[in-house]
Amino acid sequence: MNSTLPGHQTSSLPAQRIVVSFEELQDVAVAASAGFTPECSLQRRFESLEPMVARIWQSARFGMQEIINLSDDLLLVRTDFHASPSQVLRGQRWDYRTAGWLYLHFRLDGLSVEETPDGETRTLGGELFFLTTSSHQRPIGRELLDDAWRTVGIACRPSFARRDLGVSGQDLPVQLRRFQADDPDVDFWYAGQLTNDMKLAVNALLRPAIQSSIRPVYLRAKVVELVRLAVERLCQPDSAGGGPMRLNQRDVQCLQEARRLLRDCNAGLSLEQLARQIGINRRKLALGFKQVFGVTVGEYYRELRLELARDMLEKQAMPVGEAAAVAGYCDAGSFTKAFRARYGSLPSTLKMERSGLRLTVVKK
Repeated sequence: MNSTLPGHQTSSLPAQRIVVSFEELQDVAVAASAGFTPECSLQRRFESLEPMVARIWQSARFGMQEIINLSDDLLLVRTDFHASPSQVLRGQRWDYRTAGWLYLHFRLDGLSVEETPDGETRTLGGELFFLTTSSHQRPIGRELLDDAWRTVGIACRPSFARRDLGVSGQDLPVQLRRFQADDPDVDFWYAGQLTNDMKLAVNALLRPAIQSSIRPVYLRAKVVELVRLAVERLCQPDSAGGGPMRLNQRDVQCLQEARRLLRDCNAGLSLEQLARQIGINRRKLALGFKQVFGVTVGEYYRELRLELARDMLEKQAMPVGEAAAVAGYCDAGSFTKAFRARYGSLPSTLKMERSGLRLTVVKK
């Protein structure tokens, strides 16, 4: 149920709207189980691509997407686009009709503008999840702002919530209680950060450990686990304040500019200096950067410097001490420790290998 179902339009004009219902996605899953890959057009018609064409289609988009009917009341969408061409993903708005369904979205990577059924828009990125259901005719909307997209989408009906959720009604927020009771007039939205347990379950669904005939059973078990974790998080007393920071389009552009400056700058900038350069306050930079890109400013900068140092060790056989200075470390010992934690080898070993040198220990 996520928004990376590709359409035919690649225009840079205002976003093209593609409206999809979960019932249509169930039909897509049936076609997929027969070996076909669906493609959606602006006319709300799904075309089924034959297997050979589908392989070309997937390769052209640098990733995979699978829509699976786990039961009549439970739908799973696994998506991992790690470098999709922006002209395919951008310039399209995907609208999903949620009436009669609870939609859960779990995101490891990706940036998008989400419109809730009440018409409010939120820019969301980084490691997050949200739950929503609505009886409104207005669908939820999504427009992608970045190329990478690693998500798990789950859509379930009230019968699934009653049968498999394993949470008593009195422990649920009133709107979810009404959904579980099959109330047709319910509207609900909640967003929060992924917990470590959720990340493990999402990764297990994106890269299933089991590929045999019992794979659907494995996927269903992981889906039930993930839904229960989300509801458990929702029921925690502090969950009301756990949602993502509100970011508008300008905020996101400023954060993307911060990432560009970090890539281009040879000397480290403090948060205050970086915030002044991009035109937002320090708090929004710190929290927003983590929300959108999944790492803190400091973590991102350290990763950049380690990559640069590794490149110099490989290509220029730079002394380890100089590489440590390039990476912003005060001493070679701290650099070596960080380098080994990141790459699994010592920088001195990498330097010798690239120089064609080997050490041989001779036992006497």
